[in-house]
Amino acid sequence: MPNYETILKKFYMKQLYTQFFIVFVWLLPSQVMARGESVGFGVFKDSFDTRSFSQKDTNENPNALNVIKIGNTKFKLSNDSVAVKELSKYPLTSLQQVLKGTSSGVYVQQSSGEPGTIKENMTIRGISRPILNAKNFSDNKPLVVVNGIPLIEDPNLVYDIQNSENTPVGTATNIFSLMDLDNIESIHVLKDPSTTAIYGPRAANGVIYVTTKNARSGERRISINGYTGFATPPSLYTINAEFERDFRQPFYDQYATEAQKAAYPSYLSDSSNVNYYGPSNWVEEYYKTTPIYSVNGSLEGGGDRSNFRFFANHMKNANSADDTKLKRYMGSFYINMIPTTWLKLSGNIQLGRLERGRNRSLTERFSETNFVPDLSTPFAPNKSLYGQYLNEYDKKSFDDNINTSLLGLFSLDFRLAKDLNFMSRISMDYNENRRDLFWPSTLMTYNNYASNYFGYNERLSFDNVVNYRKELGEGSILLEGGFSVQADKQKYNYIQAYRGPNDYIKINKVSGDKNKAEYLQSIGFIPYLYTDKTQHRLISGFLKGTYSHNSGFDVSALFRRDGSSLYQASKRWFNSFAFDAKYDINKLIGSDGFDYLKASASYGRMGNLPLSDMEAAGLQYSSSLGWDGNKAVLSYNGIGTISRPYSFGWVGYDIPWSYQDVINLGLSLKTKSNFGANIEYYQKQSHNVLFPIPTVAESGYKFEYSTGMAVKNNGVDLTLNYSLPTDENKFGWNSSFNISYNTNKLTKLPKGFDELVVGRNKLKVGERVDAYWLLENQGIYKNDLDVPVRANDYKIMTYNGVDMKGGDPRWLDRNNDFDINNDDRKLMGNILPKWTGGFMNQFTYKNFDLSFLLYFNMKRDILNQNAARYYDFVNVSESTSLAGVREITYWEKHFDTDKYPLYNPWSSVSPYQVEQDMFLEDGSFLKLKNLSLGYDLTKVLNNKKVQRAYVYVTGSNLLTITKYSGRDPELVNYYGYDTGAGLGLDKTFTLGFKLDF
Repeated sequence: MPNYETILKKFYMKQLYTQFFIVFVWLLPSQVMARGESVGFGVFKDSFDTRSFSQKDTNENPNALNVIKIGNTKFKLSNDSVAVKELSKYPLTSLQQVLKGTSSGVYVQQSSGEPGTIKENMTIRGISRPILNAKNFSDNKPLVVVNGIPLIEDPNLVYDIQNSENTPVGTATNIFSLMDLDNIESIHVLKDPSTTAIYGPRAANGVIYVTTKNARSGERRISINGYTGFATPPSLYTINAEFERDFRQPFYDQYATEAQKAAYPSYLSDSSNVNYYGPSNWVEEYYKTTPIYSVNGSLEGGGDRSNFRFFANHMKNANSADDTKLKRYMGSFYINMIPTTWLKLSGNIQLGRLERGRNRSLTERFSETNFVPDLSTPFAPNKSLYGQYLNEYDKKSFDDNINTSLLGLFSLDFRLAKDLNFMSRISMDYNENRRDLFWPSTLMTYNNYASNYFGYNERLSFDNVVNYRKELGEGSILLEGGFSVQADKQKYNYIQAYRGPNDYIKINKVSGDKNKAEYLQSIGFIPYLYTDKTQHRLISGFLKGTYSHNSGFDVSALFRRDGSSLYQASKRWFNSFAFDAKYDINKLIGSDGFDYLKASASYGRMGNLPLSDMEAAGLQYSSSLGWDGNKAVLSYNGIGTISRPYSFGWVGYDIPWSYQDVINLGLSLKTKSNFGANIEYYQKQSHNVLFPIPTVAESGYKFEYSTGMAVKNNGVDLTLNYSLPTDENKFGWNSSFNISYNTNKLTKLPKGFDELVVGRNKLKVGERVDAYWLLENQGIYKNDLDVPVRANDYKIMTYNGVDMKGGDPRWLDRNNDFDINNDDRKLMGNILPKWTGGFMNQFTYKNFDLSFLLYFNMKRDILNQNAARYYDFVNVSESTSLAGVREITYWEKHFDTDKYPLYNPWSSVSPYQVEQDMFLEDGSFLKLKNLSLGYDLTKVLNNKKVQRAYVYVTGSNLLTITKYSGRDPELVNYYGYDTGAGLGLDKTFTLGFKLDF
């Protein structure tokens, strides 16, 4: 009889030798690989947990299956873990919301409370490059990994076809809203080289590592969890035309000419018009108390050699404003099998669907259509008129936004010999983004509009790791090696169609008869089609060695070779490394008061992957032939035309990898009295950042993309934990406090520049990269005689060459040249907070528990653009761009009318421009983010079939303490501006339960 076990082992050994031969070939010098296909190869090493489920530490996976030990490798997780179990009680819809205030070093930026919106972003330990547009924020995002699968998001390519970056085309839905906390075992934030280097160049900005609950052995277990509640409207101070007239009247009385008075807005000139001067009751149509709910269930069980877990969830979240909502449908299945003592097979699959009910704002509509009508007359604050608009919108239009996702993993873990283990895994992340839209002519100034967007993103990864552990006297050595291949593909099709035949035909269609020459030509609509596709190939290999001594000393070193088709053929490969050491000081001093007292140090160099193939493309073309930067595709005799991207910029050749050097020093301790602390100092220096710089006008290009920018981040992360020991009938207390400090500095610019001006931003070596560039306001020139005149040549003070007059701002002339211009602007303030943190507490008494989370940002600044726009009513009402859009929320008051001077709004010097320190405010805040009260019914029910029965009530966003005079200080955009556009963060209240059988 053949020995099938021996045959199977030989087969896997043969496969292993073959794969490592391939690695050797792949790791040949880059000059060899540079001769490959134009798409190229690249490197990605996503590390994964190579432990079998039989040996995971119980503090990381309490569902560990205690059977055969198969692997000994344990890739490190950080000390920064999120209290998932506690946060699962709250109606949090995205990963970003979960991380607010719950982990040191993480900053979450949210410009809208609309559920499911993509306008939620996060960074870890600062930013590695300036944020001048939406793309730049994506360049600073961390990598999100789920069960070892690196997630792929929508590309930034769509911004290249938009005239506005207000929101990207497509659903603009946050793909990280697919996670349900009741299905998550742990969330770890990885920040230093010792934990991030194994994940390769995508991890240069840190890693958010999410581990879902896995299959487990034992008796069948059923869990059912759910909550129901509501989102409540905010307390508002509404205004009408009478308020606006009274606000404007002093300006007219003091500064307006007869012509300007004659051009008084018509909607303000007739005080008998009840639509504008009547009650401002529009809030009854815009804000409503809205129900929210969630329900999920899981089933798990099986034996020691085969077990499974199934999980399903349905959730609806909503905002009280503008009928916005998000629905989620999600299901996942996990399975583990051990057919022999040396082989383990495991896999999981997750399916998800998001349906987003978007806002009905004018700004997003005009941004989508690239069409701005007459904006001189805003919405009336009248309930009846606004209701007619909503009725027209809801009955004649549709806006379907659907995202679907498939996440899958299959892994094989087996023991080749004693202490020699191998793991091979294939994983996939695939998601689709679909939006179908129609707006009738009654909403579009007799020009109806339809658009369709379909895009998909897919990532296929093949990962392999082998490890060998050897005991050496009083210590042990662990050797690891591995490689991975990754393939990404991102594609979208987008069509805009204008001026359909009527409002009953709501789709852009063609004849469909391929026998006709015009069978693909649109019927009725005027269409514009955009399409793009990118592919990315990555490959990587790594070697790592770790020595551990019984005295408490550990040291490790890692070397990787990475390459990417996102870089040009001559620069595809990059070598990176990481070193770290740890020592338990307590084993030296032998104190009875500590469980451990560990010092750590790590240093690493990590490559950084770009988010598009722009750098790899070199010289390229674009569809930028329109006037005023319009990105519409033009044609000549019906043939689409392209040009050199003169407005976009020149991309040259031999562009090297950008990379980061990171130093991390840490000290962590835990006492016998259940007090724990972890403090880390870090320095993160980015190099060779690609950045657009002005170039010679003769070239025709506006910018040249050049490498050489360098940005340094320094900071400290501190986490404190305390647990008061107690028995089940006495008072207990669990507490966690985290605080982080971060500051950044621009240390180098391309081509030796000391400073650069890009739009409204100035970058100067030695200054922060997120500083505002503002004029310093010192009051007002009360009359023309108050304007200073230079004595030697009688030159009057000017603003960009225009004489200043009475009623203009008194801006500081920093260089004393009697002309206020960009040379007089000063870098001041900072967009990102210097201090962030949170304070979580749980108090228990008998069967009761009370929990709360305080969340804070300190030392951050906000430009109050919402107030500036209201004061700048002359330019806003005459604007023909998105800057002139006034939503129905225009009739809310969020500013102090006595706070700012009475300038001449008709002045050509733009006295109420937002880029001046008069509108710069302290944006620090402290929030009571979450509060809950729960009761454990398990003992009360006294039912052996019920393992746990728990009920609770929660409240969210209950209190904000801040000096900021505007709306919520959280609701700022990428650039630190409060535009007033985003929806507020509602107070929500829920009643929930958790049942285990």
